[in-house]
Amino acid sequence: MTRLSLAWITASTLGATGLLGATALLGSPALAQSAAAAAKPVSIETMNDLALAAAVNVCELAVEQKLPVQNGVISNAKAITYVVSSVHGSEIAGTGKLEASQIVNGTIVQIVGRVKQGCYAKITAADKKFVDEVIAQFTAQANKQQPKK
Repeated sequence: MTRLSLAWITASTLGATGLLGATALLGSPALAQSAAAAAKPVSIETMNDLALAAAVNVCELAVEQKLPVQNGVISNAKAITYVVSSVHGSEIAGTGKLEASQIVNGTIVQIVGRVKQGCYAKITAADKKFVDEVIAQFTAQANKQQPKK
């Protein structure tokens, strides 16, 4: 049994070299110029739209192509993190500048939550386990951060 942790996902899939590699692979003069320009934080609405589009993609790949949900979630989280980092200077409205690991972890949670709402009944037991573990870990972390009464 593999113990899943959001920190593990980040460390294994989106290290600095992974993000730099994606930047180098996708880099172009236009992207370099837009990254150099004063970046405007990405709105919460746009982040929600990106997470929804990613979840639809994950569901399509999982149900139709039998790609493990974890693989689809991680790939989409990396893509969204790349956009937020290169186009928006790693800033999401109301949060300030974030580390890539913070963006990817938050994005994973957002995508997984939408997968749970969208295609959970159609995915494999292993994929359901991944979804449930991510949600449980996020819930546990959120509960730890709640002030005690």
